[in-house]
Amino acid sequence: MKRTLNFSEEKLLLFSVFVLSLCGIIYELVLGSLATYLLGNPVQQYSITIGVFLSSMGIGSFLSRFLVNNILRDFIIIETALGFTGGLSVLVLSMVFSFSPSYYLLHLFFLVLIGTMVGLEIPLLTRILKKHGAFKDIISNVLTLDYMGGLAGSLLFPLLLFPVAGRLLSSFIIGLINMGVALLVMVKIEYPGKRKLHLLVPALLIVLLSILAYKSDALTQVMQRRLYYDDIIYSKRSDFQEIVLTRSGRDFRLYLDGSLQFSASDEYRYHEMLVFPALFMNGSQSKDVIVLGGGDGLAVREILRKGDVKSVTLVELDRAMIDLARYNSSMSMLNKKSLENSRVRVIVGEAYSYLMKSSETYDIIIADFPDPHDETISKLYSVEFFSLVRRSLKPGGIFVTQSTSPLFARDAFWCINRTLGRVFRNVVPYHVFIPSFGDWGFNIASNENINPVSFKPDKREMEGFSYFSWEAFINSLYFPMDTSISETGINSFNRPVLYSYYLKGWKNSDY
Repeated sequence: MKRTLNFSEEKLLLFSVFVLSLCGIIYELVLGSLATYLLGNPVQQYSITIGVFLSSMGIGSFLSRFLVNNILRDFIIIETALGFTGGLSVLVLSMVFSFSPSYYLLHLFFLVLIGTMVGLEIPLLTRILKKHGAFKDIISNVLTLDYMGGLAGSLLFPLLLFPVAGRLLSSFIIGLINMGVALLVMVKIEYPGKRKLHLLVPALLIVLLSILAYKSDALTQVMQRRLYYDDIIYSKRSDFQEIVLTRSGRDFRLYLDGSLQFSASDEYRYHEMLVFPALFMNGSQSKDVIVLGGGDGLAVREILRKGDVKSVTLVELDRAMIDLARYNSSMSMLNKKSLENSRVRVIVGEAYSYLMKSSETYDIIIADFPDPHDETISKLYSVEFFSLVRRSLKPGGIFVTQSTSPLFARDAFWCINRTLGRVFRNVVPYHVFIPSFGDWGFNIASNENINPVSFKPDKREMEGFSYFSWEAFINSLYFPMDTSISETGINSFNRPVLYSYYLKGWKNSDY
């Protein structure tokens, strides 16, 4: 015999609508951010994640029509399964990524499975509730709470859950909330005054997921060890990225969001070639230099070796990176405490915004940004950004930017070169072999005539370098056939082609 819901039970189910909508949007965001972290290209990953997830919700809504006998019991089973599956999704996907080429198929599987179960929720709850009130009122209440829950989840994940808990613990927490709703509905509605034997399964699953949540830090370390070959000596999730420092013998390496930034064994090649061609080619007797990015302090270390540098301004987005460079003993030893030098001013902020708001000008601007692996970073290699750089240069000033590999991402390198050519009258490309990176490229740009062959530093100025020399720089100007110029588009805000070139190049390489 069916019984009607009382007022408190109806309110519990309506509250469940809000909570479950919140959980559903967070599952979507967690899986999208994980795919972006592991594979790059956030526009593509989030687009695929949202599309597959929403279409799977449609499948779930369609399948709900076949559940007719005990809708409340079916709802409880689905919520329990959804909570456990969603809770484990990040752990399983992260573990699989390090050893299986079928990661993306599993990613799609979780999207379809979780999306389908999320799609089942609202139709089932609506059918349960419609027997206990006017249909128009029920629909209005359910949809209102559904949309409000979606808003709450879309704010909760980026503002609180992800910065504080990270992806793994967030997935456990949301899974526990899902199963908690199922358990609460069982206790308050499905089994009042009856034996609680059926509560055993969801209760055990909640206990299991709670244990995994408690051990999330240890599990994160296990997953990191699978992704990195060397011992992890520092790991921090900042507001902007995952920072990992590893050590193997006397060498240590910095990774940001899983991408290698430098190896201590050969970083001098990169930083000397990034910094000194521009420093020697600029004729100013007293130079004001700004470094955009480069929060590790290694480019600043090289700049300070030149006695004619009057001031160095470092603009770095991530305060955690600055703290690492200053206070980590391995980092401060490598950068020679460059950020503590009296000539150095450190500004925590976004480079684009800083140049837009600042009226200061510089003799040399050095961009040491990450590779343009997504649309967000590729804006720092755009016509619009380079125009801001040009505005911030003093007369005769020189700009240099790292420009990824002309061998592994050939079109991306020459796209940066061509984009610079749209803004500056003179652009000089060059490259260097770095053992931990491979063949790596740079571009120097200026509105003045710059002839790289004509500058030849005094021998006394060349003392103390580990790699850089006039001869090495002259050789770096030659590009063999497999890295020679290629025709590409211009990278701009309106048409951000660079990151597509970059992803295509690295995808087709064997590295």
